[in-house]
Amino acid sequence: QGTSSTLAYDSDLAEIVSKSNLLIVEGYLFEFSHTIEAIKQACEDAKKNGALIAVSASDVSCIKRCHSDFWDIVGNYADILFANANEARAFCELTSEESTVSAARYLSHSIPLVSVTDGMHGSYIGVKGEAIYIPPPACIPVDTCGAGDAYASGILYGILRGASDLKGIGLLAAQVAAVVVGQQGTRLRVKDADRLAESFEFHLDNLEFCSDAGTDQVPNL
Repeated sequence: QGTSSTLAYDSDLAEIVSKSNLLIVEGYLFEFSHTIEAIKQACEDAKKNGALIAVSASDVSCIKRCHSDFWDIVGNYADILFANANEARAFCELTSEESTVSAARYLSHSIPLVSVTDGMHGSYIGVKGEAIYIPPPACIPVDTCGAGDAYASGILYGILRGASDLKGIGLLAAQVAAVVVGQQGTRLRVKDADRLAESFEFHLDNLEFCSDAGTDQVPNL
């Protein structure tokens, strides 16, 4: 949270939002009443300017405390929601016995694209009431801090690159997260980022020549 807890939607921030093609809302900011207002204003402007809006769930207890505020933003503005399995269940008010895939499917009825991670069990991308399973890559975990953000970066990279193959985007995201989990520290090394980007571009090139590839498509966001 840090200095972001004092966030106000002033003319400088409004100018930045007006020039952006992606706005990411950090869920922890829902803890503060004045930042919620700033989030709403930013989302309004981003939507008017045709930018994508992504929301990061951040924390189960935060979702429970700010459930109505979360849904006000997610339900009215979000194109993409990032959550882990427990956060997704908290959004849906499901019990811990409910499956991750059920939460992903439920949320995808209200949000165009839902990304739900479940640690060593893999992840799901929910679209229009369906969920696409993304298997986890082989990885020897060293430090799991930053894994969720790394996964989200892979999803956003694929979408901003114009890719439409959801399975391929999810596999990229899982690979990015696996690299971060397999090292100490949360940031990708430049050489690893370059390698992952090249691998993804190769995947996209191959798709262009595979007319029979039955891929799940990114919805209109």
